[in-house]
Amino acid sequence: ILLMRKQNLRFTSSLLFAFIVLTTSTSPLLHVTSYSLSPPTMSATYFGETKAAGTTVQVTFDGGNVSPKYALGYWSIRGLGAPLTMMLCAAKVPFTLFLYDIVENDENGWNSDYFAAKKDYIKDYDSPLWNLPFCVDRENKNVVCQTNAVFSYLGRACGMLGDDAKTTSQCEQLLCEIYDLRNIMVQYAYGSSEVDPKGVLQNAMKHLQKLESWLELQAKSMSKTNDEDESAKRAKVNAVHLVGGKFSAPDFHLYEMLDQFNAFAKFYELDDFMTDLMRLREFYEGFAALEENQFYLKSWLHKELPFNNCMAKFGSLPGPKTYVHKESADLAMWRQKGVVTLSP
Repeated sequence: ILLMRKQNLRFTSSLLFAFIVLTTSTSPLLHVTSYSLSPPTMSATYFGETKAAGTTVQVTFDGGNVSPKYALGYWSIRGLGAPLTMMLCAAKVPFTLFLYDIVENDENGWNSDYFAAKKDYIKDYDSPLWNLPFCVDRENKNVVCQTNAVFSYLGRACGMLGDDAKTTSQCEQLLCEIYDLRNIMVQYAYGSSEVDPKGVLQNAMKHLQKLESWLELQAKSMSKTNDEDESAKRAKVNAVHLVGGKFSAPDFHLYEMLDQFNAFAKFYELDDFMTDLMRLREFYEGFAALEENQFYLKSWLHKELPFNNCMAKFGSLPGPKTYVHKESADLAMWRQKGVVTLSP
């Protein structure tokens, strides 16, 4: 009996070994990664890798032993990707960041591997709305596209989309208002017509003044004094968050836009646009000083990526400077970094 048991054990072990060999084969018909004895590799992860991205950044906070639950995809610039990246970093949520390069393809044109890959993404992931930025929730096999939808999805995941129906609604309203502010910069940076930079700031001011008033209300609600003197209240409370005195998704987008408009004003030697916007200045400086934001702000993702893509008339090189077709190609050191790791 004992001999038969030993023989059965050897037979079972042989079958198990053969099964593992078959299921880890490179053959597409036999590859079944869910039965591998080793931890899942990046290639086995839902949207774990893509050759179309010039750079893949693995942002880790736990030693990088587990594939991150979330992935982000965007152009290899700051743009809309920066505030999403900054939010995940502040929340210390591990994630993969796919950065897609735009490069010259002829005398005046541009191309990207992303354009061809997008067609496959739509088909392979049943996602006809696919666009940049995109977010992949690998655990739930869910792809989320469109900027504010991604902000909301990740905001909930990070606990940064309000605490109740009212504050969640406030976050959603602010995300829309800040996107309107961004559109003014985008229209100038990528527009073909000549526009006076001073006029760009004037157009932005209507949104900036709304946000100034919003922050003023936040400061009042946080004030502990009963003093009716308005200047006394303003002196005692600095509002470094947009909703409820805590981190929320719109904080990160507002910070990115203030940073870009601040660089814009300096680049064109315009007056400081925050001179009469004290609350926005307090927010801009105070938010940047928060400990939770230091990891991102000190990283190359913030310091070395340009605000805008290569064809933009403003912020298409770090500095900010302006990218010149073909002439500036050697300066685009942020392209084609391959797979890199970023951790505190």
